[in-house]
Amino acid sequence: MFGTAVWLLWVLGQQTGIDGAGALLALLVTLALVLWAFGLQGRTRLLIASLSVAFGAFLLATIGPNVIHTALPAAQAAAAAGERWQPWSPERVQAVLGTGQPVFVDFTAAWCVTCQYNKKTTLANDEVLNAFDAAKVQTFRADWTRRDATITAELNKLGRSGVPVYVLQAPGKPPIVLSEILSVADVKAALGQL
Repeated sequence: MFGTAVWLLWVLGQQTGIDGAGALLALLVTLALVLWAFGLQGRTRLLIASLSVAFGAFLLATIGPNVIHTALPAAQAAAAAGERWQPWSPERVQAVLGTGQPVFVDFTAAWCVTCQYNKKTTLANDEVLNAFDAAKVQTFRADWTRRDATITAELNKLGRSGVPVYVLQAPGKPPIVLSEILSVADVKAALGQL
């Protein structure tokens, strides 16, 4: 159960940033204090419980909104920082394909464990990144963490109903949809078909 709580907190951190995750942790610690205080005996119970409830209400009013505040999506933050992975949109993909350049799209979500594994292993592998550079492939990341309707429509076009989905497409050719469990060999084989 603790493992699930840690994973859910990590997902929340992906969606709301460190402020949202920190706010939730502070509120949970305050809730634990309130529950502990109600377990005390005598006048101490009333005093500590009242103070902890008041403190909890104060925290909820001041830092509580951070828990539901949406952080800048990772793909947009990466684009702003000038990194390799650009935020996906159908228009951006078509614009790049229109220049004659191939594209690779990573349809992903923060809560998807397989997506995170593939990002940390295969998609961050120097051999794969060098192969993308050699083939002049523009990389895009479609973040489906919040079930974006445009991404859902694109997934349906590809015959998929969830993530991860990895697509390599060259101008004038049908898209190549790779396996959900991505390997370096898979990516290099797909690049060889361009």
